Amino acid sequence: MKPLNTTLIKLTLMFLGGIITGFFLAIPLFYLFSSLSLFLLLLLVTFLRAKKMLFQDHSFGMFSLLLFFFLGIFCTNLHLPENQNTHYIHQISAEKPQHLLKLKVSEVLKPDAYNRKYIAEVLSIDSKPSEGKILVYRKLIPQDSLQTGNIFYTFGSLEEIPAPLNPHQFDYRQYMANKEVLKQIKPDPNKVITIEKEENISSLAAQWRATITEKLSQNGLQKDELAIVQALLLGQKQDLSPEVYRNFAAAGTVHILAVSGLHVGIILLILNWLFGPLKRSKKGKILSAVFIIIFLWGFALLAGFSPSVVRAVTMFSFIGLGMQINRRTSTVNSVFLSLLVLLMIRPQFIFEPGFQLSYMAVLSIVLIQPRLARLWQPTNVFLSYFWSLLTTTLAAQIGVLPLSLYYFHQFPGLFFLSNLLILPFMGILLSGGILLVILSLLDLLPPYFMEAYSWLIKQMTDLVQWIAQQDFFIVSEIAFNRWELFGFYILIILGIVLLYSFNYKNLRTFLFGIIVLQSFYLYSSSRTSEALILFHKSNNTIIGIQKGQKLDLFSQEESSTAAMITNFRIGEDLDSLSANPFRNVYSHKGKLLLVLDSAAVQPAIPSGVDLLLLSKNPKINLERTLQFYTPELILADGSNYWNSVKRWEATCRKYGIPFYYTGEKGAFRIE
Repeated sequence: MKPLNTTLIKLTLMFLGGIITGFFLAIPLFYLFSSLSLFLLLLLVTFLRAKKMLFQDHSFGMFSLLLFFFLGIFCTNLHLPENQNTHYIHQISAEKPQHLLKLKVSEVLKPDAYNRKYIAEVLSIDSKPSEGKILVYRKLIPQDSLQTGNIFYTFGSLEEIPAPLNPHQFDYRQYMANKEVLKQIKPDPNKVITIEKEENISSLAAQWRATITEKLSQNGLQKDELAIVQALLLGQKQDLSPEVYRNFAAAGTVHILAVSGLHVGIILLILNWLFGPLKRSKKGKILSAVFIIIFLWGFALLAGFSPSVVRAVTMFSFIGLGMQINRRTSTVNSVFLSLLVLLMIRPQFIFEPGFQLSYMAVLSIVLIQPRLARLWQPTNVFLSYFWSLLTTTLAAQIGVLPLSLYYFHQFPGLFFLSNLLILPFMGILLSGGILLVILSLLDLLPPYFMEAYSWLIKQMTDLVQWIAQQDFFIVSEIAFNRWELFGFYILIILGIVLLYSFNYKNLRTFLFGIIVLQSFYLYSSSRTSEALILFHKSNNTIIGIQKGQKLDLFSQEESSTAAMITNFRIGEDLDSLSANPFRNVYSHKGKLLLVLDSAAVQPAIPSGVDLLLLSKNPKINLERTLQFYTPELILADGSNYWNSVKRWEATCRKYGIPFYYTGEKGAFRIE
């Protein structure tokens, strides 16, 4: 392997640690700036001191690492909205719930069943200049559609993005916060006025993408094939059907549908081959590097400068420079340098799954694949090619597997087969797709070329569908928590160290890592947790009693297979789930829970009620009920009407009894 710049790696890791610390430790910017200035001064002093010393000490290196650690904290706090004086969160208040907003669409999201969704930049609030990002919902009607770069006025209230209401449910609020989107608005369509469309690089790219899509459609590319081409080349996944996406995910090839490091890496190899003859001239390497970077960023422009594309192009720009200008520069150094630059620009990248998966895949390929390739060196050209492809796929899978299990909880057993069959054609698909786009824009696209490319896309989707149908090889609903994630990556790092330096000390450390990981699993399996959970579910009441690794479910309707229950079972690593007939009285840990439903039957409870659950809009006089049962807490779940909930809440407030509504506070849990 080419020489590593360990100093760069150490500084990047310290900067990374500072960024993570900055998100959990709020420090005023003044103190951070003072600390940075102090460490910079100490660094200068130790550097001048080191130049005069015959035998060096560790002072300069220590202060360098500390400087980058505090620089990471500083960068994080600098990007936090509360530290930006012009951010819109400082201009809204509860006293004035509605505002006149001037917004600019920055990203078009995949619509849901009822709304189109956009991420928009706030330009002004109530005519005052502002900044920040907001999630905008628009009713799903044909004549109401915005494009990237549209600037519009709207009037409405800024709301919190809803938090998850059930345990282990996908946290859309946190997902948006990682994109720096903190509020949402659902304006009345009649209160939206589009005034202009800003002409900049992003809006121009959006126009090109729309033109390309229209041209390809006019030339006969069918809907499903067109959606895949849009995903492969233009970074637009909105038109992919749920079935196609599920098939690619089940086959372990969903990364093909998102323009990312795989696509940019293949394009880099193609460009490196195309501009290879330039290297024979005197300044050929420099020219080749310039052309490669221009074309890579041109591809990023075409794909709309989405975060995943920008990350990938930045990373491979550094790698491409290393390949062209300095052959002795390690690819690992280039990867860490790009990581440092990207995190300086936007620290929030560190929490995005795509960012984590891209870097872990590239680092694993660079570090692990060469060692795997040495295990067998076939002389046959075709065998050598497929062996190289196999080891690359295996190395990448080792790097991303823990993250995949943590985020997606499934393992496609046939990922080797699907990648071996599809990845060899990715170069053809990408280069052919780019040629297809150029010819269609010039109105020079031959019908036979379109038919051939469409046929190739269809063969790929049919192959993926066939692999996805082999359910036996797909292991799903795998419980995998954060501690397991850290444990596996520590083990992978120890394994890489052992690969490069196989000795007794490293082998002992690696085996000790395995023992620690096994001990964690033994501890997890032995722990016992007992709880009663009232889940939030619209039009239904669902109560679960957890005893260790078992969950007894009591539901008024058939909901044991609901996604929320599946997520809970995976998150709690439960072994069994049993559905039971719903009843009106439950006892747990000395607490008695009584359910009053639409039947409005009020049974006599001899020992008093601790918790009273109102379900299915019971027609009762709550004041008399409170006097009869004297409960400690009143519960209401998602099976009730909103106006009934508000009426009960007012009654409880009148009598000084706590009221808990799952639609606002989430699932209720008694440990």
